[in-house]
Amino acid sequence: MGGNASVPQVRAKDVKRASDIKHGWLCKRGLTNTQLQRRWCAIHDLRLYYFENPRSEEPKGVVNLRGAIVSESKTIKLAIEIQTGALIADKGVEKRTYVFTTVGSDDKKMKGGEGMSKDERLRQQRKYDRENLEKWLKWLQEETAKTFAPS
Repeated sequence: MGGNASVPQVRAKDVKRASDIKHGWLCKRGLTNTQLQRRWCAIHDLRLYYFENPRSEEPKGVVNLRGAIVSESKTIKLAIEIQTGALIADKGVEKRTYVFTTVGSDDKKMKGGEGMSKDERLRQQRKYDRENLEKWLKWLQEETAKTFAPS
């Protein structure tokens, strides 16, 4: 599992219940397995948890957002790169790049697609994926900003 072994274990349904939690579906690309894996993700307490699904008993992994740099990927279309520990000098901080994308992450069918041409549906899907990406970028950047916020 990604992240730090001392991270408290949480269940997907527990983080989903908290009112300040930002959550939803993303696709994660692994370091060795570069195929996209659809994961239910939740941001909480300077961490991005990713689960098999919203009912999972434990996360598949945890990304520590403390001192991370979050940006839109320059090499992968509609993807977010999270460079963990980039702004932290501590020796024990994991330094790794995680890649998440919004493409193919949401299983909801677009509403109002009836009567649209294939090209129109594709444009609508791209617009939806872009909006979803921007939402996740904002959420993750807001969370990482807490690293240096006064308590």
